[in-house]
Amino acid sequence: MNLSLRDIEYFLAAVTHGNLDRAAASCGVSQPALSKSLQRLEVDTGLGLLDRSGRGLRLTSAGLVFLEHAKKLWMEYQDAVRHAMELRVGEAGLLRVGVTGATIDSVAMPAMRHLLPRRPALRVQLTQGLSDDLHAQVASGKLDLAITPIYADVPLTLHQELIADDKLCVAASRRHPLASRRKLALRDLVGLRWILPKPASVARNALDARYADSKLPLPAAALEVEHFSKGTLELLAHSDLLALLPVSALEAASDIVVLPVALGRPLPRCIALISRQGTTWSPLMHEFRRAVLDGTADLAQSDKR
Repeated sequence: MNLSLRDIEYFLAAVTHGNLDRAAASCGVSQPALSKSLQRLEVDTGLGLLDRSGRGLRLTSAGLVFLEHAKKLWMEYQDAVRHAMELRVGEAGLLRVGVTGATIDSVAMPAMRHLLPRRPALRVQLTQGLSDDLHAQVASGKLDLAITPIYADVPLTLHQELIADDKLCVAASRRHPLASRRKLALRDLVGLRWILPKPASVARNALDARYADSKLPLPAAALEVEHFSKGTLELLAHSDLLALLPVSALEAASDIVVLPVALGRPLPRCIALISRQGTTWSPLMHEFRRAVLDGTADLAQSDKR
């Protein structure tokens, strides 16, 4: 067997586009050249990878299995090219990092304060999005790393390193009528309005489950958000709303307090550094990890003061 990386590239393009003409155009080659490449790949593997009957291209059962290996091989090749470029240019390089609204200021920016002075020629591309989308981009090789909240184990294609425990809590303005209470039950919150994560989120589902277990009507959302921005926290501090938010969001919010609500089981949430399972880490990725840990340690020290 004599597999060619070019043949792998053309195979992935054919799968992506589902059409030989579009795949050939995306690769900058003629359609006959791409067809010969696919035929060569099938001869080398001894497998029928693509069903060309009917309109478009479809993967065979063998093609579906081979696709996963082809993706891994192509991503490893791309990683090797980037790492070689890093070595060639010395201190320069590109690092592609995914962040969420909840982690860009609390984790990514403190890491940047450590990393950028050490690497004067470093270029970091920050992509902000939702956790699931960022995880998919890490798995596909579009991002090197991501810093995201997690509520459970990530897919097997990814590796997670826990950075900080950041549980969810019920919070309100320091001037809220319930803020002076020493103990609260869920039933004490019935009828109040909330700032809540969006309905499809893991955090929202977890809170709703607590209410359902207690046979209480679900909390009523006055505002639904993807993350708690500075403006959202100011709204909370100057209203009678309640909020379900991560403990870390309260670090710079002196007018907001955690309410002593008995929720039963804790509402788990951690911040994790996400990478692709089995990928070869570049020096930049290792240095970014160290910067994340240094930045997290700085925040922990400031909290103790």
